Amino acid sequence: MNVNTAPAGSRQFVAEPPFWGSKVASKTTPAWQNKFGKSYALMVIGVLAFSAVIGGVYVGLQSYSASRAPEWVLELIGRGFPLFLVVLLLAGVYGWYWWSRRRKIIISVTSDGLTVSTRPGEMYSFSDANLGTWGVTGGATMGTALHLQCGSHRFILGGRDRRIAAGTRLEAPDAGYGLPVDVDAMVPAADFDEILTMVGRKTGLDLRPPGPDEPTRCLLFTNSLKVQEISSFSFRKQQQFMRSLSQARLAIDVAPDVIRVVDPSTGALIASVSPAHVTATPVTFRPRQGRHWFFPGLGNVMSDVATDYWSTSPGMSVAVPGMEPLTIGCRDSVSGLDFRFSWPGGVPTVDARADYEVSGTDWLTLAEKFGLAAHLQTKGEGNQS
Repeated sequence: MNVNTAPAGSRQFVAEPPFWGSKVASKTTPAWQNKFGKSYALMVIGVLAFSAVIGGVYVGLQSYSASRAPEWVLELIGRGFPLFLVVLLLAGVYGWYWWSRRRKIIISVTSDGLTVSTRPGEMYSFSDANLGTWGVTGGATMGTALHLQCGSHRFILGGRDRRIAAGTRLEAPDAGYGLPVDVDAMVPAADFDEILTMVGRKTGLDLRPPGPDEPTRCLLFTNSLKVQEISSFSFRKQQQFMRSLSQARLAIDVAPDVIRVVDPSTGALIASVSPAHVTATPVTFRPRQGRHWFFPGLGNVMSDVATDYWSTSPGMSVAVPGMEPLTIGCRDSVSGLDFRFSWPGGVPTVDARADYEVSGTDWLTLAEKFGLAAHLQTKGEGNQS
């Protein structure tokens, strides 16, 4: 969002902080992929410890109330205590999340560089600016990242859904959720274009967007939620699965007159057809979660919450001649917990997980190419392109 009250000679933009939890994920995801055994053991210990604490409080409260509370209080504790704890936990998390998301970042841009409201006294020069990809994991397109320096301090601005022309020089490392570096703030593609225009005048960098005839590659990754279909005790399978998530399984190259499905690791062509021969159907994926055994009452409630707020996702079933239908989902978010995309009522619900997932940027490309964009409901400003 452009702010019209900027001082003379500068432009101001309202940026959003990075995705909720992305900084933590940048540190923990490599550990999950490379040291899965230790990470999984720590998670299990943490869950057991949490369950033991909850169970101890529950038993202690019942014992204390047995001799001092009337019967109706005991019944209330017995029936409502697990739900009360879940509600209390979720209320605390949501309160912190709501507070953190209210923080807006004001970026002031001049012809020489930019300043950031959360980093007073620092001017990030355009003279050594570099571009890089902005990916979820392994290069799934979220947009483009502008890397700037102020002495030893680095600032990375993400342009959501902003693609760049093929052959553009990219000297900065990939940034994104689950990668060693992540963006520090993000703006919609339209605002990012304005900033890049000012950068280009100073540096001469090639910052062109893709041309209308240039094919766009959309990367399909294995749905990370499919790890829930692997037994909790199959450590080797889970480890192999987690390590595979950073590599795209398929690529769909979208061009005005052709759709190509490619193996991105080898470049082998799997299918090449006219867009008229490809059909896509909108669906909503809503798999049923398994019940937890750590603490039955709490586990059942948490299972339902996970289904409603995490596993459910908009999706599409894409039929390409000569291939099995591709089931594709997208769990992109506006700012962390608010999911970005949804279908209107009446779209079929499937009790399953999609085989593949794509980034929000690639999701918008596929929805537009397959004629589904008019039905797509989108939150936030990230849908600009």
